[in-house]
Amino acid sequence: MSKKKPVDDLQKSVRALESKTSYICSLRFPNYRNLRCDSELPFDFPITVLLGRNGTNKSSILHALYGSPSGQTIADFWFETELDAIPSERNGLKQSVVHRYRKDNGDIVECIKARAPRGPKDPDYWEAVKQSQVYGFSDSGTRISPIKIKVTHLDFRGELPAFDKYFYFPDPKHLAVLVRSAKGRGKLRREYRKQDYLRQRSRRLRKAIEEEGIALTTEELEVLKYILERDYVSGRVLKHSLFHGHEGWTILFETNQFNGYSDAFAGSGESAAALLVHNILQAPERSLMLLDEPETSLHPRAQQRMLEFIAHQAVRKSLQVVMATHSIYLAKNLPQKAIRVLVREPDGSVTVRTDLSADEALHEIGTLPPGKTILVEDERAKHIVVSALKLASSHALSEFKVLVREGGTSRIYRDIQSYANCERKDVFVIFDGDHEPKKPIPKEGELPQGESDLKKLIQELTRGNNQKGPDLDLVNADEMTRYIRFLRESVYFLPELTPETLVWEEDAAKELLGKELPDEVSQEQNLKQRLHLLAEEIPGFDADTVFKSLLAQLLRGESQRKKDLIEVIRQIRSATV
Repeated sequence: MSKKKPVDDLQKSVRALESKTSYICSLRFPNYRNLRCDSELPFDFPITVLLGRNGTNKSSILHALYGSPSGQTIADFWFETELDAIPSERNGLKQSVVHRYRKDNGDIVECIKARAPRGPKDPDYWEAVKQSQVYGFSDSGTRISPIKIKVTHLDFRGELPAFDKYFYFPDPKHLAVLVRSAKGRGKLRREYRKQDYLRQRSRRLRKAIEEEGIALTTEELEVLKYILERDYVSGRVLKHSLFHGHEGWTILFETNQFNGYSDAFAGSGESAAALLVHNILQAPERSLMLLDEPETSLHPRAQQRMLEFIAHQAVRKSLQVVMATHSIYLAKNLPQKAIRVLVREPDGSVTVRTDLSADEALHEIGTLPPGKTILVEDERAKHIVVSALKLASSHALSEFKVLVREGGTSRIYRDIQSYANCERKDVFVIFDGDHEPKKPIPKEGELPQGESDLKKLIQELTRGNNQKGPDLDLVNADEMTRYIRFLRESVYFLPELTPETLVWEEDAAKELLGKELPDEVSQEQNLKQRLHLLAEEIPGFDADTVFKSLLAQLLRGESQRKKDLIEVIRQIRSATV
């Protein structure tokens, strides 16, 4: 009998979280970093995933959340230096963040915290200030106290083990002193190295871990076993500064295969996972957890299992969890209201998108599932491409993930700007044939040079569909050239105008019906409607069943349309070699 998992399935936890509310309901940004003035970020689900490209303020939003509760300050992360001045005002507004929260009596209130420097001795002071209409409030003069809630912030880019902090970032002056001391004592025939210092300090560290370290609980070990799929027997955690003041964690693990090893031996993902599990299980109930890139150094299955654990604990401990991440595995199985996407606009400001599912969000930020991807306009086009891949080779379908892009052609043309700028070589598009350009795409050395001519060429090649896509008035010539290059190298077209046109063959339709086609079917000019009319003549069929049946007959035959379709697939597969 298999052992019960230490966490609930993700969907069970998601269903349970539907009945829970967030403590901080939203953040509003009258003026904060480079977020668009007065943009708002709602937290409509107890777990929120912040997605966005680098430089879209994901970490800064976590810092704003961290600094919102009573006794907390954003200045722990964002402070002014001679190199990085903080603009005191923008459009007459101080740097400020408004958090909306639910009081114990159920009332929802808003508290504004603003940066209010107190001279050179305290230049980064933030405080709760009175509400004012200029900051978007309905009236002025009211001061609302901040929410009182415990906060745990974990930045997994910075949560390096103490060993790694000294090994990778040693103090040269400190090492120089140790070298002179070792030579003076004549105890070392070779050069004194950082490894010698770490080796020397390890004895004291082992003693400190044994005497002061926190033993991982049975629950923590069971969760780690599940996430990392290793047979842990024990573990002890200690936060210390024994390596020349480099404060950090050291974890001493024991498994059935290894009788004791530390972070120096363990992978960084193993240490990060242990810290995450330990901190979440030790966090107070009804508290706020802020996780910055928790997927760091974890393989995909471990990331998925970690999300299961986080959701499980959010249910059990009534946590509000906000994560900044680039991982599709921490986003794709959560509901849309858990997904928040940060998008950099052409003017450099960042806006918050709340209307995207995980799949749509990943398209928006130029992130797709690992491997090769083919984007199509609708489900029928997807069925054609998947069927053609199966026919082309027994391995072809495993090479690609075929995805339907909501929003169709115009949306894909907008996405292309992201893929082209990232120079993605693993993303392909197959449009319906009615979008094929009326003129060939010029070769690289034959492109026009001016921005206006490049813009005109793109409009011709996309047949105007880009009008709802990239704002070409704000794109430079290099980006336009990359856009055209992507169209030339990565965009293909079905052999016929539409999926319905591709599969329709009157003799095949007669065979499917078992008799001559009624006039109202054969004379219908709209192919989609023709499939509907044919389906009405066949008991148990709908239009999609008719479509799939006609496609199967097409692929069993040897028509030119079939050959053209397989050639499209062959070209895409050849382009990935």
